[in-house]
Amino acid sequence: MSDDTKRTATNGRLAVSRRTVIKSTAAIAGGIVTFPAIIGAARAATPVKIAQVEALTGPSSAYGQRCRDGAVMAVEEINAGGGFADSKGTQYSLEIATDDMANDARQAVTLYRQHALDSSIVAQLGPANSVGFVPMVPLAGQLKLPLIGSAGAPVKRWSEWAYRVNPVSGTATPVLLEKVIKRNNIKRLAVIYDQTQDAQVGDADVCKKLNEQLGYELVAFEAFNGGDQDFAPQITTIKGAKPDAVYVASTTGDGIKVTSQLRAMGIDKPLLTGYGNFQDPLYWDGTNGGIKDCYTWTGRDYKSASGPVVDWLARYAKRFKLEVTTYSSYGYDSVFCVVEAIKRANGTDRDKVNEALKSLDYVTPLGTHITFKNPPVGENMTPTVTVLEITGRGTYTVV
Repeated sequence: MSDDTKRTATNGRLAVSRRTVIKSTAAIAGGIVTFPAIIGAARAATPVKIAQVEALTGPSSAYGQRCRDGAVMAVEEINAGGGFADSKGTQYSLEIATDDMANDARQAVTLYRQHALDSSIVAQLGPANSVGFVPMVPLAGQLKLPLIGSAGAPVKRWSEWAYRVNPVSGTATPVLLEKVIKRNNIKRLAVIYDQTQDAQVGDADVCKKLNEQLGYELVAFEAFNGGDQDFAPQITTIKGAKPDAVYVASTTGDGIKVTSQLRAMGIDKPLLTGYGNFQDPLYWDGTNGGIKDCYTWTGRDYKSASGPVVDWLARYAKRFKLEVTTYSSYGYDSVFCVVEAIKRANGTDRDKVNEALKSLDYVTPLGTHITFKNPPVGENMTPTVTVLEITGRGTYTVV
């Protein structure tokens, strides 16, 4: 078996060393096959290629693997239903392949350039990793390949060819802070953040900017580098500052280590984090429940789900080993945004598809309202933000 077809030991299924590739339902059950491919689609349909770049390995893999799985599920379901048609009656089927950028911005950009050179690819999804997404955005206008990501870091230089479906730190973190500060009467807040991750730096900056407005003192502001193992110096400073709560601005992989060491060094105060991280059962397992009664924000409240979302959650649990998170829905919704744009463009011409995306106002099958009507800024103008208090492994109450 070649390196490209070896399954990773982490989840034993669709993640691969460089690329996840999908062909048919039967092939998925039996192993990994080569791209290009079509999942269960009629031969008469016109194949549409979608590329995807995610961090399938490294500290952000918990996000990338869920986005990949959500996108795969969308492709499978669309093709199993016979594909889709535009207003002229042209029938389409979908092909998708996911490449691993790990935690390397250069690798992410290289993959995006490669996809842009392939004229058969109509759009690229991802990454959820800001390390990869942020440097891709200014390139999108040059390469003219629609880019739909789900990263949360601030973007200083937007392009009319780049979008993201998710809430971001600038809009969601203030909601989290305001509710938790008031709920717990927090007067002294400490922050520990990954200075190598744009999204986490963005969260830390929001904590710094809102202290006067929300009435708390920022008593410690400690940085680390992604991949670090020992956080004792930073935690010692935080412990000496005697905070009422600590904001852990980190990806899941490193955040588990930070949180475990915070608890081991005797800091038992409430913790806050962004992007739904604490909702992930991997975080609970990795910290031995150390995030109980802690807080995060998410773009989707699965606990209150009803109708089609309940059915989707059941199908997802049956299809994938890793539990669903909000990133699963980001991957799923991104595929449907591309499909809706193709329908409105009546074809796969990139320029026409991008024009359709720029004016998109669409509700996905999961009920997610996605609106891209503010070019060149590609933020979703109608995101949903929900604050959660973690009560157990994958369980929570809405604040």
